Amino acid sequence: MVTARTSSIVMWLLSIAVVWIVTAQLGHRLEPWAIQLTNPAFAVSLGWTYVAAWCVAVAAAKKRRLAIVRAVAVTLSLVLCLLILEAPAAIGLLDYGRLRGTITAAWSGPEAEFIGDHEFSFRRPANAHWSGRPRSNMAQLFNLPIRASYQQSFSIDSHGFRNPAALDRADIALIGDSYIEGAYVSDEETVGVRLHELTGRAVADLGVSGYGTEQELKVLERFALPLKPKMVAWFFFEGNDLDDDQSYDNAMAYEHGVRAPETKKSLSVRWREFVNRSFTENVFMQARQWSDPLVPNGIDSFGWFRDAGGMVHQLYFFDFYAKRTIGEYELHRLEITRTTLIQAAEIARQHGINLLVYYIPIKFRVYADLCTFPPGSPCRQWQPWDLEVRFAAFCKEAGIHFVSLTEPMRRAASAGAVLYAPEDSHWNAEGHAFVAKEVAAAWNSEVSSLEK
Repeated sequence: MVTARTSSIVMWLLSIAVVWIVTAQLGHRLEPWAIQLTNPAFAVSLGWTYVAAWCVAVAAAKKRRLAIVRAVAVTLSLVLCLLILEAPAAIGLLDYGRLRGTITAAWSGPEAEFIGDHEFSFRRPANAHWSGRPRSNMAQLFNLPIRASYQQSFSIDSHGFRNPAALDRADIALIGDSYIEGAYVSDEETVGVRLHELTGRAVADLGVSGYGTEQELKVLERFALPLKPKMVAWFFFEGNDLDDDQSYDNAMAYEHGVRAPETKKSLSVRWREFVNRSFTENVFMQARQWSDPLVPNGIDSFGWFRDAGGMVHQLYFFDFYAKRTIGEYELHRLEITRTTLIQAAEIARQHGINLLVYYIPIKFRVYADLCTFPPGSPCRQWQPWDLEVRFAAFCKEAGIHFVSLTEPMRRAASAGAVLYAPEDSHWNAEGHAFVAKEVAAAWNSEVSSLEK
């Protein structure tokens, strides 16, 4: 005979199973609404499991009043412990996000490994070296349990650039940001290394993650010119170079006291910063990573791409620049970029250097027409901005040798090449090798032929 106590216990246990089944089903759905509800559902399921577990304990106890007292006491104790743990995060003494990364060895790569610099705002420390399997930038943003599939090394020379050793002379100098420095690839896979292998020439990789064109102009003057290169390949990334220049201007203005220190942060900004440091938030996000096989961390900005071998890849995309339009801010920044590149072109002419400016497209611009997107995917409505057209026009007007990587990459992608890491916004090893071939071809046609 089933007693009321047994029925109560069974019902509470079934309720736990139900909420987790519903949460798991949400996690496996691809619709944007389901993805947005998964984390809240996961939090509710955790809370409900705790409450239901105590209800089971109370129902099974011989002394229910004592069980209820214990439940209340334990709950209040947990709340008190939580408040104590959150206190140092609330006043900024402890960042549980950093602590979580250290404990879980969730290395995000050397993207934040910089030191301050009065001229460049920031730079790489000399003679540094890191190694590991970094998390992709998509994994960091969307809390995905994804790391690089292989061990990567990241080495810096005595001048702060990613070269095997500092060079006294170089035939070719590469200037750019994280794409040229080689985010998410190992030392031996970068454009610079591949270009050296293809041409047999000394190649200086002068790329630094986070640099915009204004910092890169200083790199040209301070580091490239002393190498006396015959060719400088300057890479502009449409995704964030305009923003990087703005960040640099802000940093330099503050550095030289041009503007007053920032005003007090708004309540919403301070709250967001606290949440990022929070013990509760980081424990929750780590639990979401661990539970990913059962309740996937959803991301709706992806598409399926079939490569030349017939393998289907899930390509993740950032939405920051794939649905952006040109506004007053962008036009202002573009004009500053134009002025900067004109200065660079004049410097190159004075020193007899062939300057080629390469345009790096965002991954979505290359693969959007070749991907299959799930129903309801926001990617179906994305339309990349017309920055490339404007950029090419002012280069032509200024007599700057402009080279777009968009169409060559699209042709390679149409043939089934995967040039960007599926889980990251940067090129993979194949992408670096592809770009090296493009630059090698330019070297052979623009410079090498003049030596004969």
